[in-house]
Amino acid sequence: MSAANASTAKPPYMLAAEALRKNKGQWKAYESQGNCVILAGPGSGKTKTLTIKMARMLAEDVRTPRGIACITYNNQCARELRRRLAALGVEDGRRAAIGTLHSFCLQHIVLPYARIAGIPVPDPLNVATAEERDKCWAAAVEKIVGTNENPRDWMFRCDHYRRTHLDRDKPEWRGDYEDAAKVIEDYERRLIKRGLVDFEAMVLLGLQLVERHEWVRKALRARFPVLVVDEYQDLGHALHRIVLCLCFTARMRLVAVGDPDQSIYGFTGADPALLQDLAKRDGVEPVRLQMNYRCGPTIIRASEIALGETRGFKSEVHEVGTLDIHCRPQGFDDQADFICDTIIPDALERREGRQLGDVAVLYRSQYDGNEIAKAVEARGWDFIRIDQGNPYPRSPVIFWLEDCAAWCGGGWQSGEPRLSDLVRSWQNFNETITADAGQRALQRDLVKFLHSHRASDQPLRDWLSDFRAACLDSCLAREPRLRDDVITVAKLAEVCGAGARLAGFTVSAFAGQGGAGTHLNLMTLHSAKGLEFDVVILPFLEEGILPNYRTNTDVKLREDRRLFYVGLTRARHEIHLVYSGWYRTPYGSVKNNGESRFLAELRDELVATDQ
Repeated sequence: MSAANASTAKPPYMLAAEALRKNKGQWKAYESQGNCVILAGPGSGKTKTLTIKMARMLAEDVRTPRGIACITYNNQCARELRRRLAALGVEDGRRAAIGTLHSFCLQHIVLPYARIAGIPVPDPLNVATAEERDKCWAAAVEKIVGTNENPRDWMFRCDHYRRTHLDRDKPEWRGDYEDAAKVIEDYERRLIKRGLVDFEAMVLLGLQLVERHEWVRKALRARFPVLVVDEYQDLGHALHRIVLCLCFTARMRLVAVGDPDQSIYGFTGADPALLQDLAKRDGVEPVRLQMNYRCGPTIIRASEIALGETRGFKSEVHEVGTLDIHCRPQGFDDQADFICDTIIPDALERREGRQLGDVAVLYRSQYDGNEIAKAVEARGWDFIRIDQGNPYPRSPVIFWLEDCAAWCGGGWQSGEPRLSDLVRSWQNFNETITADAGQRALQRDLVKFLHSHRASDQPLRDWLSDFRAACLDSCLAREPRLRDDVITVAKLAEVCGAGARLAGFTVSAFAGQGGAGTHLNLMTLHSAKGLEFDVVILPFLEEGILPNYRTNTDVKLREDRRLFYVGLTRARHEIHLVYSGWYRTPYGSVKNNGESRFLAELRDELVATDQ
């Protein structure tokens, strides 16, 4: 066999792994044989390293039919991992089970083992919709604390309490906040009475099963000898205890990836110390990835100033990068107009081939997003918006519909996305259809629809209506885990209907919501984590917004610093920081607190070090 033929005969992961050799940290992670914690800074190639390593473990370390369980923070992260693994020949759902912590607990722990273990869960067990959860919270709050309380406030308070108080048999459960504990208990009783479970209960039941039952741990290890956890710093105390049980009691092999400096979900119970402690455990090999393939030295330097700590990251980017600070004293409208009329047009001119999709405007809240969206809409630009103000909710089914639209809009010619991946995801959604004949019928119906709707300029409302009639609605009505998506898809149909906000959306425009070069990116700082763009614009850098006026402890202040750090490290080439020195609250009052202290510190330090 010739050298060329020998090279092409190698599996895709081996060919991809050659790119890791020149980076000592990446290669060390790839070569590790036991428990490994990869501490990965921004732009360090952690997703590439993780997916190549997963492909190798499946090929070399895990025998069929056993597989790998991969837990990640949200559905968007899971989607990206599936895409990367597919390029390496690894199919999700066969031997790689990729999903959120909630879906892992429900699908692989609660549904198979809860009733065997004597836990009285409803049969059938349905996932509560948002409307059902709201009703149960409202009724519980009214019963326990009275009618004058806001159920939404209690919902947020109690969700955090559930995530941080995991042991109900200990005095702290009632002792730390008795009313919250009572509201939670009443809420959960109401759900169970209706045959429902919510996302937090999935995790709590999963934790209970793995901690109390050795046979559950053995069964999971037999199916998944390797557990991979991505974005470990974001997943909280329940996940940490599940990992300790499965990987240090049951001896499942662990590969965890994360960055304590990017821990920005404290309000959900996330704690960066959990990842740091995990990396220090006996029997764990810590690996640091410090080479930055995204940002130039100027942006790395600015991000470390913002973080308040030096990390020693090194840039592999030849372009040093730029950071500009813009004062727009007339307020939010002035900032939005300046961004749209000056910053973005100038940035597009500075680099040949740069498009709106290479630019991101990152902000703190939905309210801030409204200000930018109004200005962008006034200029007739296509844009992607990822926050609570998005016209329709994002979910795994919606992500998949965007991919289907991308295929119909031209992907059938380019091969991206692949039809086989769309079919496989569709079959995974239809998990109650297990017979081969039923699976073949699912594939036939989907492929028939997609092939007959290959037109990028078709109105989205017509395409979606036909899709729902052909097969989508019947799936949503049948599958217990997709009950929320009945509402999600109906909302999408509503906003793209005649006279509605997205009435002019075509199939191509909808596909662009999954990421397209012609769509400007508008998103919260939290939503931007894990993404990268040529140009990053951070508006509304006012004291009281970032850091937030409710940031009244050192722990919260450090998290707001990390949020600013995350925003800065999304940029490949340019950062633009915009402020007014004052802002108007959603309730109409004016706050004259000056520019963000983070911005002032950054400017002062940059000036001092340049002198």
